[in-house]
Amino acid sequence: MKNFTKFLSILFAAVIILSGCSNNNATGSEKEAADSEERAADEKLALSYVTDYYNNGKKEERLKFVEESVHPDMQGGYRTNAKSAVSEDQMLKDPKVAESVAYEDEESEGSLVLIQSANDKEMIVLITDNKVTLDFTPSPNAGSEDLYQDVRSEFKTAK
Repeated sequence: MKNFTKFLSILFAAVIILSGCSNNNATGSEKEAADSEERAADEKLALSYVTDYYNNGKKEERLKFVEESVHPDMQGGYRTNAKSAVSEDQMLKDPKVAESVAYEDEESEGSLVLIQSANDKEMIVLITDNKVTLDFTPSPNAGSEDLYQDVRSEFKTAK
């Protein structure tokens, strides 16, 4: 319950932060080029998260991914989850990056990356400081689903 409350707090903060503005001094074209480059790297990492961690049933490989690619503040929860694989019906088959949007808060910046799959499942991966920070998936739990939909509303791509 404590981890769920912490997750909801982080998720709520992410939603609030997504509505904020950026105060970067770079010129428009310089900022766009840098954002595009960084976003491409974040998209690659998000897709790697789905294939190398989320869809991967091998505990040792999942733990290695956590050590190398998950934000240090979030590694504990991901390490715990690495011990058991998701069921076949929860996996994202043939995942693809559908869209990404910039993310920024007071302490970090990065991207929210929308991953969609051939089996009509989707996931949003939050990348900050070039590391996986959180993932968001649709949930049967009403509170979690509301939060997911709030984050999902940042994207233009249809479901």
